[in-house]
Amino acid sequence: MKNWKKIGALLTALVCTAGTAAACGGNDDGPEEGATVVTVWLRDFEDWSNEVMTSIMDDFNKDKTDMLHISYRFISEDGFGDALAAAQDNGTAPDIYQVSYTNLYSEVRGNTILALDDLLPASSFEDLKDTAKELVVYDGHYYAYPQLTEPGAVMYYRKDLLEQAGVDYSDIEEWSFEDLYAACEKLKTVMPQNQGKYPMLGFDFDEAGWATQGLQANLTGGDVCLSEDWTEIIVDSDAYKQLAKFYAELYGNGYVPVTWSTGYNDQIIDLCDGKVAIAYTGSWAIAEIMESYGADMAENIGAATIPTLNGGADKGTTATNGGWALVIDAKSKNPEAAAKIIEYLAAGEDTSAPERYFEAAHYSKTIPRKSIQEKVDAKDTSSACPSEWLDTVGKIADSAIPESIYTFDINTQVIGLMQNIVIDVLDGMGWEASWNARIDGVISEIQKIIENNGLAGNNPRLQ
Repeated sequence: MKNWKKIGALLTALVCTAGTAAACGGNDDGPEEGATVVTVWLRDFEDWSNEVMTSIMDDFNKDKTDMLHISYRFISEDGFGDALAAAQDNGTAPDIYQVSYTNLYSEVRGNTILALDDLLPASSFEDLKDTAKELVVYDGHYYAYPQLTEPGAVMYYRKDLLEQAGVDYSDIEEWSFEDLYAACEKLKTVMPQNQGKYPMLGFDFDEAGWATQGLQANLTGGDVCLSEDWTEIIVDSDAYKQLAKFYAELYGNGYVPVTWSTGYNDQIIDLCDGKVAIAYTGSWAIAEIMESYGADMAENIGAATIPTLNGGADKGTTATNGGWALVIDAKSKNPEAAAKIIEYLAAGEDTSAPERYFEAAHYSKTIPRKSIQEKVDAKDTSSACPSEWLDTVGKIADSAIPESIYTFDINTQVIGLMQNIVIDVLDGMGWEASWNARIDGVISEIQKIIENNGLAGNNPRLQ
């Protein structure tokens, strides 16, 4: 049954929407005779992202003298993992595909990707910022090339709605949890007069396993779920009790809805539409605001560091630096040709292609390469988005932690705990009583995950 499921997922992924280059690539007249065709699988992201990547790859294919051709596909995030696993099982995996930083180590452990050290020029790696290098290096080898990084937790707010509710946001960068609750209490009185009745959208339970990791580290003083060496479970602690209380306050007081139509990645839409006054999402929301709503809406939206337990001007870590990197499949028949494509897309001396991407993203993505950052710093980017947004995102990214790389099931257990506590609170149970009833079971499950995956003492970032 499992194999049939994988085959079905692969077939679903390969049946792309006919006639659309954003689904199957590309729209040129095919490769030159004798050319090496390099297959590339990308995630199906926002329209603007798909369009610029399509344009970049189609432009590469216009050259009929280099004997290289990109055949690309955009696959939905929901289907990508199953489609890739099925393709790898059946020997039809793409030469190049995107991997999130949190999942890269699993690829390394599974020997499903190639080390890139000898495939890309040394200058490509020398040009990476240190914060990007630490995301892709294991056992002294580069296993991926960073395409982009992005902090996953930024607070966006509607200035007009806060003003209407009498909320002073002049010190919003210093807000604590209590400041946020107070603002939401005021917003509850005015939001029904607008399009929605809830003050904010926070970390939803589908995404919170990674989206709250920065906040978790802020509360613990640095670690997320496990001690740094992965030998000790730190979830049964005051820090995680504070996280549980935070969720209980948001949901129990009706500051956030129990369910909503947009996921974490898209909640900026509800903010722009006036359905909420505050929304937590990542830096990628900048591009959505500018592309879909424009400069007039941008003037009415602020961006800030998310509130923390104690607040203050220097909040420290509040987000993870997530994002995407390009890898070469371990069974690629054309690894050298694939490396040339990665050079073009992200790693080469000619940086025109990645520069096009970051410009199209309205600089909402953190740039992993020093040379490209220097070029952007020298440009006037005020027309791309408000400079204060970029300043805020840059500050958040500078203090952000890398996404966790241990088995993601651990994050799932922790967020399941938070979700169940919220359910109990909505049923009339106190959050502390719920915590006491559930925490031992969660710790037991996490211990099993550690043992089954041989995690204890094996954090590769400490090797």
